Amino acid sequence: MRTPLYRQALRESWELAWKHKLLWIFGFFAAFLGQMGLVELFAKIGLAGTKFAFFPKWLLLPEFFGLRLFPIQSLALPIDGWMWFIWLLVVFAGFGLLLLFVAVVSQGALVHAAAQWVKKGKAPNVDKAWHAGVGHFWRLLFLNLLKKVFLLALAVVLGFATVNVMLGVTVGNVILFVLLFILAVAVGMAVSFLAIYAAGYVVVEEYQFWRALESAWKLFLSHWLVSIEVGLILLFLNFVLGVVVLASFFVLFLPTLLLWMIAISIASGTLYFIAMIIGLFFFLLFVVFLGSVFSVFTTASWTYLFMKMHREGVASRILGWAGVHRV
Repeated sequence: MRTPLYRQALRESWELAWKHKLLWIFGFFAAFLGQMGLVELFAKIGLAGTKFAFFPKWLLLPEFFGLRLFPIQSLALPIDGWMWFIWLLVVFAGFGLLLLFVAVVSQGALVHAAAQWVKKGKAPNVDKAWHAGVGHFWRLLFLNLLKKVFLLALAVVLGFATVNVMLGVTVGNVILFVLLFILAVAVGMAVSFLAIYAAGYVVVEEYQFWRALESAWKLFLSHWLVSIEVGLILLFLNFVLGVVVLASFFVLFLPTLLLWMIAISIASGTLYFIAMIIGLFFFLLFVVFLGSVFSVFTTASWTYLFMKMHREGVASRILGWAGVHRV
């Protein structure tokens, strides 16, 4: 059982993410699937008390999916207008499916590139990585769908418990909420780690879907504490990233603020609008850049640790501090 490799994993992953900039493209698209690790889980749990996911009224379902309740007949379109409307829906659906395909393939490409980096220590072949992602598309797609269904189900259950407490603060309701919260976090963490390790088995070891899940479960059972430790480290780095994004908002909008002041002094609405667009553009560009690089970094970190766990075994740092040498 190897000693913890966290620092080495983070250093190697950062080197891969920073040196090989073509991988940023994969990182950008893979980010649409959600980040590997615990971020998506805690985001789902954080939304547990909102009416969009959990308020028990069917009328809120369209609003939950970002839609507004309005009768479709109110569009009052002529026949050719309806044809254009349907065609527009088909086009948007096509773009959505294309984005889903590229996102899943990009995730597989990043796992493959990181695995090659760990095994051979040389620059990953972007073309081979892309084809590896394409070759594992369906298995990775089902893994991501399975993960999202489980996390959404946990969030819905926790949401009902939240609403129950809000409607009546009793000892029983509070105890039920606490128990369901602990259960949701525990199961959600297990599901998140299983999805990561199963993706590693699919892409790196070429396992079939069910064998990958079974192997991922066994790997998680033998490294559950290591998984939590790494997940919390990356969760903390996400917090640091959020602070950087917040700070960048103020820094990047300083030139825009000067333009705003000039626009107000000369009463120019056009200059005010241009200043706002410029500031927003550079801020979004910076956020996309950070998100893409960080997506490569987190995927590489998990892939690195997966390979070490699978082939050599990794000891828990907490147990090491406690003088225990086995997980």
